[in-house]
Amino acid sequence: MKTYTAEKIHNLVLAGHGGCGKTTLAEALIHLVRPAERLGRVDDGNTMFDFDPDEVTRKISISSALAACEYGDHKINIIDTPGYADFAGEVKAGLRVADCAVIVAQAVSGIEVGTDKTWKYADEMNLPRALFITRIKKEHSDFYRTLEQAQDMFGNHLTAMTLPWGEQAGLKGVIDLTRMKAYAEENGKSTESEIPAELAGQAQKFRERLVESAAETDDALMEKYLSGEALTEAEIANGLKTGIAGQKIVPVFAGDGYFEIGIKAFASIVNASFPPAANIQTVSAVKAGTDEQVEIKCDPAGQPLAFMFKTSIESHAGNLNFFRVYSGSIDTGTEHYNCSRSKAEKFGQLFYPLGKERADAAKIVTGDIGIAVKLKDSGTGDTIGQKAHPVILPAIIQPKASISIAVEPKSKDDEGKLTTGLSKIRDEDPTFTYGFVPEIRQTLINGLGELHLDLMVGRLKRKYNVEVNLLKPRIPYRETITKKVERSEYKHKKQTGGHGQYGHVVLRLEPLPRGTGFEFEDAIVGGVVPNNFIPSVEKGVRAAMNEGAVAGYHIVDVKATLHFGSYHPVDSAGTSFEIAAVHALKQGVLDASPVLLEPVMKIEVTAPEEFAGQVMGDLNSRRGRIQGMESAKGMQVVKATVPQGEMYKYSTALRSMTQGRGSFEMEFSHYEDVPYETTQKIIAEAQKEKEEKK
Repeated sequence: MKTYTAEKIHNLVLAGHGGCGKTTLAEALIHLVRPAERLGRVDDGNTMFDFDPDEVTRKISISSALAACEYGDHKINIIDTPGYADFAGEVKAGLRVADCAVIVAQAVSGIEVGTDKTWKYADEMNLPRALFITRIKKEHSDFYRTLEQAQDMFGNHLTAMTLPWGEQAGLKGVIDLTRMKAYAEENGKSTESEIPAELAGQAQKFRERLVESAAETDDALMEKYLSGEALTEAEIANGLKTGIAGQKIVPVFAGDGYFEIGIKAFASIVNASFPPAANIQTVSAVKAGTDEQVEIKCDPAGQPLAFMFKTSIESHAGNLNFFRVYSGSIDTGTEHYNCSRSKAEKFGQLFYPLGKERADAAKIVTGDIGIAVKLKDSGTGDTIGQKAHPVILPAIIQPKASISIAVEPKSKDDEGKLTTGLSKIRDEDPTFTYGFVPEIRQTLINGLGELHLDLMVGRLKRKYNVEVNLLKPRIPYRETITKKVERSEYKHKKQTGGHGQYGHVVLRLEPLPRGTGFEFEDAIVGGVVPNNFIPSVEKGVRAAMNEGAVAGYHIVDVKATLHFGSYHPVDSAGTSFEIAAVHALKQGVLDASPVLLEPVMKIEVTAPEEFAGQVMGDLNSRRGRIQGMESAKGMQVVKATVPQGEMYKYSTALRSMTQGRGSFEMEFSHYEDVPYETTQKIIAEAQKEKEEKK
């Protein structure tokens, strides 16, 4: 594969609803330039883009996949992304390094939830985009209905570039409005002809709209257009390029990837009108270790600057780091500087991505995308630059985890392997996180949905040979007291031959305001407990606070005062006083009218207006308290506080009640008393678990 300049490179990300035909479109684009090879089919499990065993089995995209496509004298880097919400992180990573987002929608179902979401992602990143309406040969498909629906949702700047020639089973090809030619297409072969007479009127109407859109990008062109003077083909072409790059025009394409219809016209218009990598002339960054903003010129002859947006781990090749170069070039065998981790990295072998295959590359130039293998200290989100002037490029804004599940290895021998496997999975997928939570004594894995975590657990077994049990996460309840206890006493006395054990502790317990934590006071008078044993008493009290007295949860908001006790001149030791303090604290808590506290979460649910009532009703059923509601970008945002214990698998429930269009963000708010009936259930469960462990 030859080296292209940034003016001839187009980085396209394909995004859209799950199952809308993105991978099939990507395969058709590759087959356009490699006709001798077999066209991959998702149903056959032999595509260039979906090669992971889980993708082949489930027939869906799980990770983004990339392939370079050389068409004409241009290079098109295709980033095929998953459509399911559980893998939104892959979409955002692809958008982060793309020059244009191609939103794919199918002409049967029209504009779906995933279409809308990926459109909004592109909005967030201020990215030029196009709409490709595919599957126009299927029964019940309607290109014009889908186009009208898209214009209603996204605006009238959506402008058709190609139209279908025929419909459904009678589809023959497409009409290219930029050339005003018809293309009959069959088995990947395209034959150019004049537009059929019966379609000439329709084509002319859409052509006029295209010309008007081009004219609207420039005042001089608009004046010429309004005066009735015809625009030249060069003026129209320049207007389209300017309009698409400036997001004043969203080009719309008709096609069918499965039957390879409309693919050649699409690729031709990409080369002629889509923004190339050279359109990004500067990038914003911050100086490493500071908040100082700097603008970096995207100079092909400048100092190397690259951003790593994806990591893949292969058993035989190790880490594969996918990166885009924004300045200079990354050459094989050269050493560069990881500005994000302050470490030098030597780039050995470099490759161009070709789906599950790779092509050797001597260097990756400005605007292009490449793969580095076996880097020691680099991963997703890192900036590669120069040590003398380290800068950090903006991070990928990943979606937050919305579901957590506890895992434990089925075999104790796998505990070490579990941590290693989870770490490697996180390196590949930053939206997947994990960690051991001491308070609940569980390892939690966190992700974007049940499907996401199910696949990660499957990957853990398949790639790292670790099987786990899945458990409902424990809730970090807390215990506290509601009244003062003047005397909570325990005497630890034991004779075992030789020196015995003796420690006598008397505590006073008092409730503290919520959120205060814990206080320990030494109020010993007259040396009834020697000073050298006081730290042991405090240590024992703190240990008991962690162990709990009612149901095994942390005790909080308590002041413990050591005000009396006794010791034995021979048998007393720090350990004895520590044991006595544990029992004194626990008994005192039980005598002080203890209550359980539960974590309450602050939640904001965003959903279409028609589902707002259902969302609020569901939150009320979860013991939630509605705090308010406001409108935002055509959606309703419901604000509420809800006990954490009621939010398990809420993401699944929300998607179900909002037809997949709802989302939420949640964070800890405060602790408050658990209702009596719920408290009894929690205590019973804790006792049962304790008995089972015995």
